[in-house]
Amino acid sequence: MNNSQNNDTEKKEATIIEQTNISRHITDFSQTAPYKKAVICLSGRDDNRKMAYSHLTFRQLNQQSDDIARGLQRSGVVRGTKTALQMTPGIQWFAVTYALLKIGAVPVLIQPSLGFRHIAQCIKAVEPEALITSPQFSMIQMMYPKYYQSVHLQINTGRNWFKKGLSLLDLQQNEPGPFQIADIRDQDHGMIVFSTSNEVDVPKPIILTHKMLNATMSLMESVLNLCSESLLLSTFPFFMILSPALGLRQIIPSLNSIQSPKIDPRMIIESIWDHGITHLLMTPTQLMVLENFLRDAGIFLHSIQRILSWGEAYPAEELQKFHYFVNNSSQVFPVYGIAEAPLVTTLGSHEIVSETQIKTERGFGLCQGKIITDMDMKIIEVSDRPIDNWSDDLMIEGSNIGELVVKGEAVSNKYANSVKADALTKIPDGKNMWHRTGDVGWIDSNGYFWFCGRKKDRIIISEDETLYTIPCEAVFMRHQRVHRCIIVGVGPVPYQTPVLIIELAPGDSGKYISTLTHELMDLAQAYPHTGNIKNILFRKRFPVHPIFHQKINRKQLTVWAAKKLGKSIPDEAPDRVSDEHSKAIYPSSLEDSDEKALSEPLMHATDPQAKPISTIDKSFSEPIVDDTFNGNVTEQKDSSFVSEQVDTYGDIDAYDAYDDIDGFQPKNQFVTRMKTALNTVKEKAKSVMTKKNSPSEYDEYDPLDNDIDDAYMSTDITAELQTASSSNDTLPFDNSQQGTTEMPQKTYSTEPDITQNNEAGGHFHNDNDMMKDKGSSV
Repeated sequence: MNNSQNNDTEKKEATIIEQTNISRHITDFSQTAPYKKAVICLSGRDDNRKMAYSHLTFRQLNQQSDDIARGLQRSGVVRGTKTALQMTPGIQWFAVTYALLKIGAVPVLIQPSLGFRHIAQCIKAVEPEALITSPQFSMIQMMYPKYYQSVHLQINTGRNWFKKGLSLLDLQQNEPGPFQIADIRDQDHGMIVFSTSNEVDVPKPIILTHKMLNATMSLMESVLNLCSESLLLSTFPFFMILSPALGLRQIIPSLNSIQSPKIDPRMIIESIWDHGITHLLMTPTQLMVLENFLRDAGIFLHSIQRILSWGEAYPAEELQKFHYFVNNSSQVFPVYGIAEAPLVTTLGSHEIVSETQIKTERGFGLCQGKIITDMDMKIIEVSDRPIDNWSDDLMIEGSNIGELVVKGEAVSNKYANSVKADALTKIPDGKNMWHRTGDVGWIDSNGYFWFCGRKKDRIIISEDETLYTIPCEAVFMRHQRVHRCIIVGVGPVPYQTPVLIIELAPGDSGKYISTLTHELMDLAQAYPHTGNIKNILFRKRFPVHPIFHQKINRKQLTVWAAKKLGKSIPDEAPDRVSDEHSKAIYPSSLEDSDEKALSEPLMHATDPQAKPISTIDKSFSEPIVDDTFNGNVTEQKDSSFVSEQVDTYGDIDAYDAYDDIDGFQPKNQFVTRMKTALNTVKEKAKSVMTKKNSPSEYDEYDPLDNDIDDAYMSTDITAELQTASSSNDTLPFDNSQQGTTEMPQKTYSTEPDITQNNEAGGHFHNDNDMMKDKGSSV
């Protein structure tokens, strides 16, 4: 009797173990739906200029991954082997990843758009034993060989490059019979991905167990609202790799579509028409590029059922625009999540536009929606210290701002080779683990989470008051002339000086900058949490994350602002604790305020009868004479900070800003000379382009490439300078000209040919400067 019961228990446990490996789903679908397309990849154009595709059915994907798994085992890849993938997502990438999962090895997924330098640093951080690389990435190992010292086995996806390593094609042998999938337990490592934050120079390696991968798949299924006929187009490799395990048909976009915002909207739209794509999962920047093209071309996407944005905040005004080009029942769902916990909260765009946006503009924060099922979140007091054990005393009472912590099966519990990161971000709670997201916010009475910024970006202006970025920046974003803005703190903690940095709207020539400064100061005085902002700087272009272009590199701009104002850079002491969560902004009192007051347009603080900011004419057609500001502004040019440097991690220009970090240097001076030569060619090309008298139909229009650019971008406007007026001084801007500064208008035919320029690798350009990537890699 006992032996029989023990045998039954062992069989049940073995069944559970077998089903934990997510590659098991591919084998199941190869039997239940063998001829259903699993992966569809763009492969160019045919003779009729129509998009051509290659694909793998579930049967083909299972067979090819089996063949690769056998070859990898023969070459020395075994259970637990960390294997880095330097590959562009494609058909072969899917087969190799699932082959590694079948073996029980740990694939390391690296975003190809990070650039050579950061890819090499990711390799160093993980220390993989094996490397599978495509020919286009083989140069990285030659440039930075010391970061590949842990690699003992190199496999090339094509033929051997300089006779180094094995060839994946030679390892594959078509053998009969299924591959024996490794038995995996819940806590076994499934894969390693990297964080998406740009607060650190090297993304942190995150260990994802098979239990977490299965839980994330379940959340994806519920959030995407999938059915058997759903077809997904995603630009995130992590979500791509899980789609076949869900039985989804997955469209693989081109490499440029993975590098925000360089998507070609023609290719995306043609793929939607060719296959009837039902679900989109992209960054907000990519969706805004797509929306601009749909608007100009007058195209509607009737097959789209649901759109998800991930990785960065989606401006509410842009959300509303997308509603015109999809079905009435379809909407955009911005998903709040991080690489450690990909899916935490979500909220539909209809609710954002109609209910929460008005509160966002008045300093409540950015509403992210309610917690997703099977997840748990709490708000704890803001602290930079490690927390050894969880206690309910850590939680904040009421609707006060604190740090968000999350817990659930779909939350990562550990980083790879980073004890310090584990100590600072993980809170043990018995057998479970809370993850400290590093995001600050509050939860209202309805259970909605309001995001107020990053913990590291908070500005401590005194021992009794702290400013958080999102509530402050939302106030100034209402102004028509503001394209993007951030608030940073300079000076020592806890006596930092808040500085507002503005990027003007596309097409704004920079005239009447003093009037704009006065209006922004009036906005600052209209709210208690922005009343201490008295310094305003103007920046030509913000440095951004290489993938998520709405994520601004605040650390770099803090250094820039400190140098401009002659302040010190704030220290980053990891042991400081702040108890100011109830003294910076009062969401609980705002939440109880009169709804009628919330619906009224915002007025100038100094004039109750003034025109609402939301109705100010963006063009400023009438000249504005400012008698109180006579131009005591001196031009301060600093080429090391105001240059067009460090727009993304992977740019050639970005090397100069980061060469001294971690002693990271190329193998020899050859790379330095190459970068210098390429930068010289780049500058010459720019000088030729600026000599154009008028842009052509598809040329990028940069409103900053003119004489007025150097004037306002090299000028620092502060509140102190406004009061220091002198009648003998003149403004550095010419206010004598009448009329409106207008952008050249582009014209398009009513029936555009969305396939044009693709053969030459051309991309559609629009007037919205937010959608441009000025620092693409050379």
